[in-house]
Amino acid sequence: MKKLFLSFLLTFIAGGIYALAFPSFLGAGWLPLTFIALPLFLWKLEEATFKSSLFLILGFNLGLDVVGYYWIPHTLREFGQLPYAVSVLLGAAFCLILQPHWWVYAFWKKFRPLGNWNSEKRIIITALVMTLLERYVQQQFPSYVGSPWLHLAPYLSLAPYFGVSIFSFMTYWLSLEVVAQLKTKHMRPQMWVGMGLFILLNASFPLKNPQSGLNLPVRIVQANIGNFQKVSSERGDANSYETISETYENLSKEDNGFKPHLTIWPETAYPDTFYGTESQLNEIFANIIQANDSELLIGGYDQDLTKSSNDYIESVFNASLLISGDKVKSIYHKNILIPFGETLPFGPLNRTIVNMVPAISLFARGQGIPVMETRAGFRFVTPICYEILESNYMRDLLNQWGSNHFIVNHTNDSWYGNTAEPHQHLFLSKWRALEFQLPIIRSTNTGISSIIYPDGSESRRLGVSEVGRLDVTLPLGKPTSTVYQAYGIFPLLLLVGLIYLITWFRERRIY
Repeated sequence: MKKLFLSFLLTFIAGGIYALAFPSFLGAGWLPLTFIALPLFLWKLEEATFKSSLFLILGFNLGLDVVGYYWIPHTLREFGQLPYAVSVLLGAAFCLILQPHWWVYAFWKKFRPLGNWNSEKRIIITALVMTLLERYVQQQFPSYVGSPWLHLAPYLSLAPYFGVSIFSFMTYWLSLEVVAQLKTKHMRPQMWVGMGLFILLNASFPLKNPQSGLNLPVRIVQANIGNFQKVSSERGDANSYETISETYENLSKEDNGFKPHLTIWPETAYPDTFYGTESQLNEIFANIIQANDSELLIGGYDQDLTKSSNDYIESVFNASLLISGDKVKSIYHKNILIPFGETLPFGPLNRTIVNMVPAISLFARGQGIPVMETRAGFRFVTPICYEILESNYMRDLLNQWGSNHFIVNHTNDSWYGNTAEPHQHLFLSKWRALEFQLPIIRSTNTGISSIIYPDGSESRRLGVSEVGRLDVTLPLGKPTSTVYQAYGIFPLLLLVGLIYLITWFRERRIY
């Protein structure tokens, strides 16, 4: 029991160290910590029994939860008005679902074929299994072991070909080999040569931003509306509604000599409900369009026309609406809803729970992907909030209508306050710009709003709790698809298969 407790403590520490590779309360994060934390965790995990593995995974996730997701109790208090002690306990319980792929891996480890899983060939298989599990097992806040490599941008030239998954695979491969080589006290050069070539390839061809001569002047509006005022306006408070509407209108119309072609508001910015493309528009939209001679892209609510507007259960979509002239030109409905924030799994009990926790919104789930295109012919997609973190979903979104010029991510991180979450959300979003070689316009209610460029760099920011507007002339490339966008995980599978074959032939020659 004492040995198991010490192992639990070590994996808890490993989880905390791993969290610090990402943005945290200590700063922007540090990539090398990944290569300390993961071998430490895998060293204990690979030698453990099935039951002990579950205990150690709990320790790792708890360390990750306490250090990396320390903001969850604050969010629960802000969101659900829960007592402090209850929020802390529920925050700790999130460790059960933060990295669910590790629980699946424990079962795979239990039932995998017998043999020497410290051999070079089988370590390659294990690294691939870990990579696939973290990619396809649904996460509440999607992040990958390869994500901290972002600190090296723009020297990540393989991202448009393999996505973040190749960086995860290489991290798992190195970590497993380090554990095996330390245990056997035997140096195996293949992985070290492979990692050296991997770093060299990424560094030799740094990512670059487009130079096609195309550009789009955009204005990003960040109104910094507080949660209480936002909820009050959505529930019909006239004063809150007027204050919010005037704030967005004034920021959108501000005359500083810049003429935006597209003005962008964040997720659920407009407190009233739209009724599809036939909506009667409020005069503030006409005022903004007339003042700027621009189109508007706003986050808002769109009524499901197949359901009664008097029913608040799954009858309204979280939407992105493109307004051009005097009409709603196109509408995207959010597809991936956040559990316990935008949807609940309790069936007939959902209505009762919503009455108890008014901040929960039970949205309808979007179906289909409309064409979003500016009047100048620039095509784009509009993932909402955490949808940008789902690489598989983003591929589907971008591939629906062929080539695109840019991405707009509407977000509302107001529930998290001045914590590390807005920085983590922004950090992980950057991978989509690298994978698809498209700029991302990030529009948030309370920060951080900015433009992410295809090389991983950023425009000027509007920080957390800042009120303002960001005017940027966005350079655009010619619309093309990256290898990763076209083929997804398959290039990585081919590469890993090649590495496995090289290892197999090399071992045959030796033995």
